[in-house]
Amino acid sequence: MRRFFVSPDQIKGLDITLTGAQAHHIFSVLRLQPGGVIEFFDGSGAVYQSEILQVRSNLIKARIIRQYIARLDDPYPLTLAQVVLKGKKMDVVVQKATELGVNILIPVISRYCEGRKANSDRINRWQRIVIEACKQSGRSVPMRIAPVTALDELPIADYRYSICCWEKEQKKLLLPTHFEEAGEILLLIGPEGGLHEKEIAWAQANDFHIITLGPYVLRAETAALAAVSIVNYVGSLAMTGCPAP
Repeated sequence: MRRFFVSPDQIKGLDITLTGAQAHHIFSVLRLQPGGVIEFFDGSGAVYQSEILQVRSNLIKARIIRQYIARLDDPYPLTLAQVVLKGKKMDVVVQKATELGVNILIPVISRYCEGRKANSDRINRWQRIVIEACKQSGRSVPMRIAPVTALDELPIADYRYSICCWEKEQKKLLLPTHFEEAGEILLLIGPEGGLHEKEIAWAQANDFHIITLGPYVLRAETAALAAVSIVNYVGSLAMTGCPAP
């Protein structure tokens, strides 16, 4: 079923009115017709199955026929602290992290960072990518993009578990036993040039669990996606009480 983002001010009772680029896309590209059923999500977890009533080039009207709240409970909500990468590499991380269920993305500035800041145009693009990824993946609550943060200003105290992946660590794996109980996870991934040894020392001094992602040096964007997948998998094992295979 086709899915679209709708802001709360576009919902009046059981009626939804969509304008702008999404309306144009439905009319000109998808060529959906009155009587068709589509889904809307508002970013809060609410999903609205709706029947299309009217289709114009810049205006779509629909009537809600079913509403439900998507499950939001996650015993190990994951925040990805990703050092800002070059151009489209960061776009890929934003898109795939959304698809993989990351709760919050913190763009991080480190010593070997591509840029010392991310401008508003770039952040706005990331937010658009998040919404598009939600449409594709069926996710109902978008990943939140936090303000750009210096590495040594990460809100470590907000998390039960802090994990850092480092290419020079060759032995320590992430295991279900690391997650003793439910709690929020902070996952730190470095830039193309890696994290400086002083930054690793800072992470160790702040009780980050330094782990390996395997014997090979991964591209930064690959490392982010591999690490998120591993954390999700290990968290699921910990939740069910299963040992690592």
